[in-house]
Amino acid sequence: MGLTPQRFVPKAERIEAGRSVRERVPRRIHGDWSPAPGRVDPIDLLEHSNEGRAPELVPIRYGRMLQSPFAFLRGSPVVMTADLAAIPSTGVQV
Repeated sequence: MGLTPQRFVPKAERIEAGRSVRERVPRRIHGDWSPAPGRVDPIDLLEHSNEGRAPELVPIRYGRMLQSPFAFLRGSPVVMTADLAAIPSTGVQV
């Protein structure tokens, strides 16, 4: 499979597209996050994500995740994905 060439989009057009998206999905929406109704327990998600992992390495994973909120998110993409799936999306694919 080859790459499809992308059309060059001038900076002004990209800026306007961003403003248009922010009208539909303002940044402030993401600042007031709360768990979605029926949210799957994050611990259950983490335990499920450990299936197939070497059991002796799971405590090391959790220890690294305890270091900071950023380390937690890096070690638990399943939790972040589940949370982000329940909030408004801009539709912008990166």
